[in-house]
Amino acid sequence: MKCRNCGAENPITSSTCSGCRKPLVAINRETVKSYVRPPTRVDHNEIALKMNLDYLHGAKDKNERALEGILSLLSHFQKPQMDLNALLFDAATIIQKQLGIANVSIGLKSASDGLFRYQVLVGFRQGTEATEKKLAYTEKQFSDDTEYKGTMIGNISKLYLAEDLPYKNDEIGSYDRAALLGMRRLSPSDSLEADYIDIWIQGVNGRLLGWIEISGTRTGKLPDILTIKLIEVIASIIGAALVQRGAG
Repeated sequence: MKCRNCGAENPITSSTCSGCRKPLVAINRETVKSYVRPPTRVDHNEIALKMNLDYLHGAKDKNERALEGILSLLSHFQKPQMDLNALLFDAATIIQKQLGIANVSIGLKSASDGLFRYQVLVGFRQGTEATEKKLAYTEKQFSDDTEYKGTMIGNISKLYLAEDLPYKNDEIGSYDRAALLGMRRLSPSDSLEADYIDIWIQGVNGRLLGWIEISGTRTGKLPDILTIKLIEVIASIIGAALVQRGAG
């Protein structure tokens, strides 16, 4: 047995070192396992550098990318003259690309006749877009379930399911895959062609100014609740822009 004090070799049965006469202590596996290297001092100057690199180049999940997109929408408010159409298009693009929604449309209330019409459409085929832009709705059609049966799943989000036939004959051409209307749902999370969610854009005192309509996802599933809440944030930003322009 090697002495830990002087390094002399001793018989394994010895209790004291033959060289320095100090007690011998056996080193077993448990002793080695329990040995922990004392912590080294952290250079605090590296903390900010690491966080900056992570912020700029770190791997980002879907929700983090969506938050960055939402921050970019707020930059529209810092411009001397806000371009509302640009804001709407950026919002629709962020919802489609960052949140995985197949079709995104944003509609607003017309100041001339009070009807609601689609303004921006992202993810639709050209023929489908033309059909969508011909459609017009009254405010009652958003809140009343007489024509379009839906269910509120939040304060400003309303879910319409294919089984309730949430469309009229003149709207069939607005679906990208109209041939798939009427398909059966095999799972509660499945997304069908006629499923869609309306997220209301509101102004002062909850006045309805427009809506964001989403349908379809890359996964073929209904959007999760976090995705819907992120889109509600985007709807609130658009509402604030409309109020700033005097439309609220």
